[in-house]
Amino acid sequence: MEEPINGARLCPSCANTIEETAVKCPYCRAEFAADSAPQWLNRNTPLSERPTDLKRTKNSRIPARFVWPAATLLLVLAAFYAGAYMEHRHGVLTAEAYTKQLQTKDQMMQSQETQMSRLRQELRDNTNQLADLKAKLEASQQAVAGTQQRLAAANREVERRNTTRSSAATRVESRAPASSGPSSAPLPSTRPAAPGVYETVRETPVYDTPSSQAHVISQIRGGTRINVVSSGGNWLEVRSKHGNPPGYVRSDDARLVSKVN
Repeated sequence: MEEPINGARLCPSCANTIEETAVKCPYCRAEFAADSAPQWLNRNTPLSERPTDLKRTKNSRIPARFVWPAATLLLVLAAFYAGAYMEHRHGVLTAEAYTKQLQTKDQMMQSQETQMSRLRQELRDNTNQLADLKAKLEASQQAVAGTQQRLAAANREVERRNTTRSSAATRVESRAPASSGPSSAPLPSTRPAAPGVYETVRETPVYDTPSSQAHVISQIRGGTRINVVSSGGNWLEVRSKHGNPPGYVRSDDARLVSKVN
């Protein structure tokens, strides 16, 4: 530390040598009064009388020329760290939002996959039910076809037996000897029906051929008069006077009203 000389003194702020009458330090630009010289320690002062805190004997203020650069530097550093923090925070929030979006999409995809699985299962169940119904329908159709075939065979058998009986009765009648005794009984006659006008005794169908398996042309109500032109076996051939197509009816469904003259 420099000792003051004659006509000069030490600056109370920076301890540089200045003029004794100076009111402003040319070094640190500190302003002070003429009697503001600090009480510097004397080498001969005993240690017990010296102050324990040497910082009290010296002005520790920062020179004004360093204040603004330091403040500017602090502001720049604060802005830099604030910007870095905000950027980091924005990145964290963006990552969290992206993660939430991915989770939402995953949940939606899982829900859609569950619905698709349920729809596929329902489709398989419906397909199986449709296959079962189709199999049952085919079985029913086969059963109906078998029943129809058996019914047709039964009708043909009945018709064959009726024809055989009619032919046998006709042959027996033609071969039977004439009986003159009083105890002989007449045999039943199965001669063909004579042409003429007949009347239906019940509602009867008209077939296009003399067979019960033939196509039905029309249906005649009971009590209707029909014109019979010929007969064969158990069938009567009828002709309509109103332009209807000819057909055949069973002989037991009509009775003779009048013969043709």
